[in-house]
Amino acid sequence: MRKILIKILFIVPFMLTGCWDQKLLVNRTLVNGISMDITEEGKIKGSVRVLNIQSKGGGQFEIQDELVSAVRPTTIGIGLDMDSKVPGSLDASKAHVVIIGEELAKRGIQPYIELFYRNVDSFMSSKIVISKGKANKILSMEKEKSPIAFVILQLLNGMEADTVIPKETTFTVWKKILDPGKDMILPYLERVGSNKLEVAGVALFNDDQYTGTTFSKEKSSILLLLMKQLSKTNRMAILLGPESDRRSIAISSRDLRRNLEVIVDKDNKITCKIDVKMNVTVRSYPHDIKNGLNIKKLNKDLSEELTKQAKEITNTLLKANCDAFGIGRQISSFHPELWKKINWEEEYKDIQFEPNVKVNIIETGNVF
Repeated sequence: MRKILIKILFIVPFMLTGCWDQKLLVNRTLVNGISMDITEEGKIKGSVRVLNIQSKGGGQFEIQDELVSAVRPTTIGIGLDMDSKVPGSLDASKAHVVIIGEELAKRGIQPYIELFYRNVDSFMSSKIVISKGKANKILSMEKEKSPIAFVILQLLNGMEADTVIPKETTFTVWKKILDPGKDMILPYLERVGSNKLEVAGVALFNDDQYTGTTFSKEKSSILLLLMKQLSKTNRMAILLGPESDRRSIAISSRDLRRNLEVIVDKDNKITCKIDVKMNVTVRSYPHDIKNGLNIKKLNKDLSEELTKQAKEITNTLLKANCDAFGIGRQISSFHPELWKKINWEEEYKDIQFEPNVKVNIIETGNVF
């Protein structure tokens, strides 16, 4: 028995597999941000922000954040050109943000997202954003405390939590590109001055092409509520009343109920009813405290103003031909025969939106 045990202990180590696919950190150059633009000559300019990690011995490492760029007629070969400019091999498995310049986005982003979707080493949770102007100008910004890609990531995470921009990644964007019944909206990033960044709102898409139309932060926040995408918080500053007597109020949404109904009549006319009910907290409302707060009137004024803005938003979506609500998906699911015989690209512009927002104030704070 003892001899058998010794033989087993001798043979087993030779049968165990080693770490054949290990990738040492010192042999890699980590990509944390990517940008893509179209040049004046019609070529594709790709840039990456990389963390170059060099071993100094004794468990110590030196980290350098640098920008590497390459230009080619298409995306094919750009990665090889950039790889030849850095020590080790480029590793995009931790690329947190992908920035696409607005002029390139107008031509369609599918070829550039496909690169990440088909690569087994890509990070499918990368944030996809559209930049005002050149994406390279944003990625090339220098920050003292943290690499610019991490600054952008923190900025996007904060805006997502405040329900200003949607939570979109490489994976979700690719799914929507393949879905003919729904269009996407993506965060719109702008460089302000020499060293500041701002999420300016959202960019509207038709299929995989940026339409050139954007919504401000205020409008995009309301759009997300209409899309039933309330995140952790939703803070809005709203002007009430006529132009001659405007009153400002700051509110935050506590919970949201939304009902979307797509109606097709006998003449195949399509109507989309969107009913939103939201409970809100009043954060700030300068008014004559001596007269008290008329909650009933304030609920009415807020509901009317938000319904008015909702109609402006849906009208803009129609003009941009952006089916952000996925009306086409509803038609294809519940009216398949109609879906087969219509050209949704043309039909969508003629649908009728009927949004209605009802506000219910449930808390006014200690002041009131």
